[in-house]
Amino acid sequence: MKINTPFVLLVSCLLWITPAPAQKSPRNKSSPIAGYKLVGLKVAGTQRYTEKEILPASGLALGQNVAEADLQEAARRLGDTGLFTDVSYSFSFSPLGTKVDFQLTDIEEGKLVPAHFENFVWFTDAQLLSEIQKRVPLFKLLVPVGGTMPDHLEEALQAILDEKRIPARVDYLREAPQEGGSLIGISYRVEALEIHIREVEFHGATPDQLPPLQAAARRLAGSTYVRSSLAKVAEINFLPICLQRGYLKAAFGDSQARVVTQSEGEVEVDAILPLTPGKIYSTSGVEWKGNKVYPSDDLLRQIHLPTGQPADAVRLSGDLEKVAKLYHTKGYMTAHITPKPVLDDEHSTVRYDLDVVEGEQFKMGEFEIIGLDTQAKAHLQGSWKLSEGQPYDSEYPNKFLEETSRFVPASVPWDIKVHEAVNEKDKTVDVTIRFIAR
Repeated sequence: MKINTPFVLLVSCLLWITPAPAQKSPRNKSSPIAGYKLVGLKVAGTQRYTEKEILPASGLALGQNVAEADLQEAARRLGDTGLFTDVSYSFSFSPLGTKVDFQLTDIEEGKLVPAHFENFVWFTDAQLLSEIQKRVPLFKLLVPVGGTMPDHLEEALQAILDEKRIPARVDYLREAPQEGGSLIGISYRVEALEIHIREVEFHGATPDQLPPLQAAARRLAGSTYVRSSLAKVAEINFLPICLQRGYLKAAFGDSQARVVTQSEGEVEVDAILPLTPGKIYSTSGVEWKGNKVYPSDDLLRQIHLPTGQPADAVRLSGDLEKVAKLYHTKGYMTAHITPKPVLDDEHSTVRYDLDVVEGEQFKMGEFEIIGLDTQAKAHLQGSWKLSEGQPYDSEYPNKFLEETSRFVPASVPWDIKVHEAVNEKDKTVDVTIRFIAR
């Protein structure tokens, strides 16, 4: 896909008036620049690129004979990349040759997105970047959302694979958030080859982290190697193993891969995940803030962070979910708690400030039963004791079902679903209990 970014092209010309030896007159008097050797190129305006990078990107080379059409083509090349909003040039000439000055205006930073290389397993990041920049000299990890650079990167990557005689095809996708919005990146990947993980190595893991990490990684054996997918697994499955043990600053880097075997159509790799474990932080205290419905002592009993022990951030997250549900039993359906760790690096301790936003109390709204016969439905509706307008209790529907199970026909196996419709506008909760015969 090729999307050209509009740019402004301005041209000026300056003729050097210098006496020339009689035996060395310009070769074309009507168009002095035609056929003149390019002896100099200067670049101004850009803050991102140097003359050494701009020269090959323009398609020009010092020492070549250039005509004005070549300079126009060079300006077009630079503008089409999408990296510049304005491109202008001027040239001057003498018997020694032609000098060109480019004036470039960089596109704003917000219109550049990162390029991601998902599964180029034959190269380290440094090797791949070096090979790309030989072919696309203006590439510096960020690419414009428009222009020709994304296509040039695809062509360069394909050339790199072809040079290594790797029988694969390169493709790319423009990445956007699932909820929609602006592009957030461009993802390049190798197609037409199956690349599978043999095992995962955790470089930098501590002795207490390594065994559980290796156990968690076994399920990845045989799965497809894709960097972004492995990063998501690291965030969801591997990082909690560190957080459970008090490594509150643990961080995984981008994965690398080492090719183990390669046959026709298939590659097996060992995925290498670098881990910076950081230090273990012990709990120094917990402080509740913003709570009014429940005293701090009552809430503190829900938290399992022993003072002086490694801070288990995963357990804390689970405890706070239970506290939120406790608020729901009193009708505070939007209550939430935000943990704010205050780290003391000198003493390797952490104090948690637990900020509570209780919100407003919700009342019982409408009650409905679906899926039962008229008699059973009437029995259940008559047994429902939480009246409209009373503070809502999120535990009540399940207690109600336990207490009224005798009214439900026992000859039919049922799937029972409770749906709570939280109405923000009128601060009520409508409850629907649906009985589905299996």
